[in-house]
Amino acid sequence: MGHINFDKGNKNKRGKNGFYLALAICLVAVVGVAVATFYSTMSNIVTDIDNGNTVSTTKATSPTEEVGKNVTNIPYDRATPAPTTTTSATTPTTTKKAAADLFVLPLTNEILRGFSNNKPVFSPTMNDWRVHNGVDFKGQANQQVKAIADGTVIAIYKDDLWGDVIEIDHGYGIVSRYCGVKAGSIKKNSSVNVGDVIGTLSSVPCESSDGPHLHLEIKVNNEYVNPIEAIGREVKYATTTTAK
Repeated sequence: MGHINFDKGNKNKRGKNGFYLALAICLVAVVGVAVATFYSTMSNIVTDIDNGNTVSTTKATSPTEEVGKNVTNIPYDRATPAPTTTTSATTPTTTKKAAADLFVLPLTNEILRGFSNNKPVFSPTMNDWRVHNGVDFKGQANQQVKAIADGTVIAIYKDDLWGDVIEIDHGYGIVSRYCGVKAGSIKKNSSVNVGDVIGTLSSVPCESSDGPHLHLEIKVNNEYVNPIEAIGREVKYATTTTAK
């Protein structure tokens, strides 16, 4: 009978054990290196944070790479204001009338009878006392009469007491009434400019004793006002005038 070697199975077992032992040692070594690397990295990160450094994973851009790049999305309070582009444009000029040209005297500057301001005054023609709501400008028969201001002709008619009458609306509630004036080429609804000739002197029946003259009345919001004060021009009063 041959000799049986009982150590053969044990020998294979010891060889496998040695292989597993070596493999375990290698794994331990790899894990140890990985752990050491991890702790080293974390230590560096902690150190950087403690020193006030910001850890950023964004690639830094060199100064030369920033040249020529457009800056966008910058808050208005931080951005440098963009240069203002000035566009050359021609501003239309509007010719305006001087204040002195807004109103003119309709005839001469000589006043025969002034505004009575709701006080009755004696009328030589009518031989009674009555309120004189206008101003009488001395003139000559057929003398030209001018519009005191820009406006629109709203009425042309003949009155038994006041003769030929022209009314002009100047806007802003201002209406002028020219009595003893025969209309020229103007018609109702005609537009007139300050100083335009609107007619010629005719006569004022209820004031015929005063000779050729223009009786001018001005209303503001349907209230009679002193035409001389409204026009604002210098005049002179005749010695026979009854009111100023």
